[in-house]
Amino acid sequence: MPYRGFVEEVAGPRQRRLCLLACVAVLASVVVALPYAAVQLPQLPHISGMYGAATAMIDLATFWLLISAPRPQRAHIVLAAAYLFAGLMAVLHVLTFPGAVFAEGPVIGSPHAVSWLFVGWRAGFALFVVWAALAEPRDDDGPAASSTFPLVLAVLGAAAMALGAQLTDAAAVTVVGGRSLFSHMSVVGSHVSAAAAAMAVVVIWRRGLLRRSIFVWLVFVLVAEGSGVWLSTFSGQRYSLAWYMTRIEGLLANSVLLALLAMHFRIVQKRLTDAVVALQRRTDELQAQVQRREAAETQLARAQKLHVVGRLGASLAHDLNNILQVLTGRLMIVERRAGPAVEQDVQVMRRSVRKAEALTRQLTLISGRRRNEPRVIAAAEVLEEIAEVLRSLVGTRCHLTITADEDLPPVALDPLELEIAVTNLVTNACDAMRGHGEVVVRASRAVTADREPALMLTVQDNGEGIKPEILEKVFEPFFTTKLRGHGTGLGLAQVHGFVTGSGGTVNVRSRLGEGTTVTMVFPAALATPEREGVALAPAPRSVEGRVLLLVEDNPDVRESSVQLLGAEGLAVRATSDGDEALAVLASGFSPDYLVSDIVMSGSMDGVELVREVRRRFPAIKTVLVTGYSDVAERAREEGFPVLRKPYDLASLLVALA
Repeated sequence: MPYRGFVEEVAGPRQRRLCLLACVAVLASVVVALPYAAVQLPQLPHISGMYGAATAMIDLATFWLLISAPRPQRAHIVLAAAYLFAGLMAVLHVLTFPGAVFAEGPVIGSPHAVSWLFVGWRAGFALFVVWAALAEPRDDDGPAASSTFPLVLAVLGAAAMALGAQLTDAAAVTVVGGRSLFSHMSVVGSHVSAAAAAMAVVVIWRRGLLRRSIFVWLVFVLVAEGSGVWLSTFSGQRYSLAWYMTRIEGLLANSVLLALLAMHFRIVQKRLTDAVVALQRRTDELQAQVQRREAAETQLARAQKLHVVGRLGASLAHDLNNILQVLTGRLMIVERRAGPAVEQDVQVMRRSVRKAEALTRQLTLISGRRRNEPRVIAAAEVLEEIAEVLRSLVGTRCHLTITADEDLPPVALDPLELEIAVTNLVTNACDAMRGHGEVVVRASRAVTADREPALMLTVQDNGEGIKPEILEKVFEPFFTTKLRGHGTGLGLAQVHGFVTGSGGTVNVRSRLGEGTTVTMVFPAALATPEREGVALAPAPRSVEGRVLLLVEDNPDVRESSVQLLGAEGLAVRATSDGDEALAVLASGFSPDYLVSDIVMSGSMDGVELVREVRRRFPAIKTVLVTGYSDVAERAREEGFPVLRKPYDLASLLVALA
């Protein structure tokens, strides 16, 4: 519905009752003053000037408030024109009233013009109100179109009144014995003004506009001004009690409507302020949501990147570990055939295989696609075990110091992943110092954010430091500042994946020219550290003469495994998939052991095969092996022995035991 401003505001029953009481009070005051209407009071011409000036300000202010409403309709414009007309006539009243400004006479025009202007002022205002009442649409009518014509007519009407009042010589006031008596024509004109006011009240009532707040109070204005003009001329002269009362009532009546408009606009302003505050609050919330969304999108992009890395890592891990398994098996075969002569070369190649295996573990760990295999360990013992490896790794490029405080809390970590993480951090620190400087690895006691005991591992260097714009990206996979060919961008990503996957936190602090400190905090474990070699598994027993069914779809892995297991005295039969293995078993072949890869071609994977074998042939001992598979974690949860490729013969024998 179009905005129709104050004209559209509905008057409640209380407001209508209050207006009725005000009208009754005005009429009662007229009745009370009637016997004393002609009482002569001191002649104060400047009072009329003050009255006119005050009325002009009130009426023009009312006009401005009415015309300032957004999208005003026809009735709204006509009411604004009524107050514009009244304000202009009030200005003319001041200029034409003798003694209002200059003591010797009016500012402009003849001394009789003021009475004619006063009559036109009151009658014209009432006629404008009649026009507004007629222009106001009924409830079932559409909104009337807006127009500036009423405003133009108000200005032209005031100008015509001013000019017309100068074209007559008829006396409006006769001075007799120092008293300014109204002529018969002035009395008739005042009666006409009162009649116009009465007609406006009747039209408002007949149009059903007494439900509108502004029309209710216009009735009060019309009653006050109409009765006041009539009482003033009834007194027969200027400066009488009735003459002064008329001006007082006129000011009060106009002030009431101005106050009502001011209250309306104050409410509108409050609503607008509340709307602005609500909009600002909503804007702040939207900005916060945008920031949260941007952060979420950043995290999503990172998660998607990690997902892609995980899928890539899973694929690479499976294929690379199969290749490494072939190398591991062939190295054992070569060592058996050649003897001690090749032992040193075999050990070098085995170290390379372990490094390659660690790289594939990084690929899967940073994406969260491979679970840690934690056990309760003593960090000081792990650091002591890897100290020599770290020192040989950094060589003479930097000085490495490893310290561990006494009475460190035990932690539940994957020892191999911890070794890889520390190795990555030490390597990065040494590279950052360009061949000189010191790297300090320290283990100390700490507390978590919940004030629980924890282990803190710090790796600190005094290198060049990290630029602030790069610092927030250091944990992203494949992000590296090293030259091409000198870094994979997976080192710190593995650290972040390992630490967070272990329930800890990792933080990097760095200043240019002052070095970098990486801090890892792990919550303490409640159990005591597990010792290597204590009840880890039963000792391998002789398997010579036993029968083993090998299920492996990779021909190279299958061939090397058959040779290796055969050399241990096992009778090995190999198949390429689960369907073939079940067919062999169904034909009457009864092995002691079944070793199966998890990821294979065919209609079933290794886990499904082992489930079926356990169901149909429970006497057969089964072991699963995998280069990488999500299914391997679920297989472990079901209690199936799982070996990770590349595995050696001793590990397989332990699993078979």
